[in-house]
Amino acid sequence: MKHTYFTLILTFVFFYSCNNSGKSDLASNKTNNFLIHSKALNEDREIYIKLPPNYDSQNREYPVVYVLDGEWNFEYVASYLNYMFDNNIFPEMIVTGVRNVNRNRDYVPRPDSYFDDTGEANTFLKFVKNEWVEEIERSFSTSGERIIIGHSFGGVFALHSLFSDPALFDAYLILGASAWIADNVLLDEAYAFFTYLTDSDAFVYMAVGEGDGGPTVPSNQSLVEIFEKKSPESLEWYFEITKKTDHFKNFSSGMHNGFMALFPAWGFADELTDAARKSGVLGVNEWFNVKHNTLGMRFQPSWFDLGVVALTLSQEGHSDVAITVIDELKSYYPQNGHIASFAATVFEMNGQYRKALNEYERAIKIVNEQKLHPNTLHLGNLERGATRMLEHLMN
Repeated sequence: MKHTYFTLILTFVFFYSCNNSGKSDLASNKTNNFLIHSKALNEDREIYIKLPPNYDSQNREYPVVYVLDGEWNFEYVASYLNYMFDNNIFPEMIVTGVRNVNRNRDYVPRPDSYFDDTGEANTFLKFVKNEWVEEIERSFSTSGERIIIGHSFGGVFALHSLFSDPALFDAYLILGASAWIADNVLLDEAYAFFTYLTDSDAFVYMAVGEGDGGPTVPSNQSLVEIFEKKSPESLEWYFEITKKTDHFKNFSSGMHNGFMALFPAWGFADELTDAARKSGVLGVNEWFNVKHNTLGMRFQPSWFDLGVVALTLSQEGHSDVAITVIDELKSYYPQNGHIASFAATVFEMNGQYRKALNEYERAIKIVNEQKLHPNTLHLGNLERGATRMLEHLMN
């Protein structure tokens, strides 16, 4: 049985990296754009939109990621997130961006004599809240959960939106914010904001590159001192200086680290294994409940990592606990063939051949209905597993 168990693990690992090779190129995978005529700005603004690969407007609602500096950053962010969606690392989200017209005007809250046109961020904030967000939520199936990502002056605006209208976004990814602009306007705003703010459930991630020249690093460190001294304990915030990056390289490393902090799945497998070994079925149920209740949409259990936990527990003889893990995963991924395959294996390992047959057949059905390539979910192994269960049932 041990040989079979480790063979199964290697098989899952090999096919994990290929799990979407058979997906068709759905229209929702493509970037679309449209114009909004902004009354606040008195101009047209171009909006980019990319729906998640399995967008279902009838049965699901999605968080939305709002990307500033859309002509530079949108496709990069959307492609990164689509990769994470495809591998069930992050939940599926709608991604939208806005093309710039005048960054100085739109992103900086207070005039700066060294930068022309600065100081109209409040007008742009009206556009974001009343026109961009409103149009996205009117046109698409959204959950009302909003994430904004901004870099450089875009990071300045994202923080300004937090300090000016903290209910507008749920999460803020701030990369290389020019906190020194306009005589340290963000420091003034942060100090005033935290003076009256007593409670907040927002998520804030800030990062600057260690090689970001000039005043960017020290001004961010000054901003962080205000967060440390005055922000409420309920505010979840992070700051880091990313190594071997400058103002531009920090965007990719900081973005990844920020999203990984927002969707904190690292260590889940070890946590769940410990809870299962310590408290059995009740420990598994409690672990899932706590994660779901505390993280909400930020909780995305990995089908692969936690599926391996189920196999490990089953191998150790904790059959009821392993099946409980599988049942929890099925509630999150009802149409995931890999979960069905894990379930079939767990039931087979525990001699529950009828249930194993049902899961093998369910996995085969998913492969056929989703028109996956036979290699995507090793269809041959599934068919052989179903045959093997039939033989057990007939003996």
